Amino acid sequence: MLDKKLVMLAEYAEFHVNINSVVGGGFKNPNDALVIGNRAIELGFTSTIGIIHDGDGQLKPLAGDEAKVYYAMNHRRKINYSRFDHFQEAIAEGRPNDWRCRAGSRYLYICENGLVHYCSQQRGYPGVPLAGYTTADVKREFLTAKSCSPNCTIGCVHKISYIDHWRAPQTSMVSPGVSVAGRGRRRLYW
Repeated sequence: MLDKKLVMLAEYAEFHVNINSVVGGGFKNPNDALVIGNRAIELGFTSTIGIIHDGDGQLKPLAGDEAKVYYAMNHRRKINYSRFDHFQEAIAEGRPNDWRCRAGSRYLYICENGLVHYCSQQRGYPGVPLAGYTTADVKREFLTAKSCSPNCTIGCVHKISYIDHWRAPQTSMVSPGVSVAGRGRRRLYW
């Protein structure tokens, strides 16, 4: 059923299509990600691989077959929209990443109630209405290190923060709490 939909998408899509597969979290058959990723490339799409996080958006190392699938997909020669995914190698091995999370600055997560949060997993921080989120807030969060960042697996935050790895050291620290499940969210990138 999925293959028929991919074939139809390849035939009719008038836009770039990337198929992102996810491994981790004990999926019944992690090899499905590799099969789908390879089929996507056969059909002319790009294909990427992500690693699922635990309920708090934190690191959970890949086990056995999950790791094999991740490395098989990650080491294929492919062209995709972004190669800012080297952080995933540490995640796959259960190691923390050394990076500057710019959530709350370059990346905003806005929930269904119109509140700004660092990301989907750190709802409540800072938890203020978008209408009241100022340039001063953006600048403050740009310089704020998040205690959850070493073990973070949130790819979109990593990717948007990547360009700032070498600049503007973070001079303050915050320890966000645990996540709250939610729907109806939007992402904004600066």
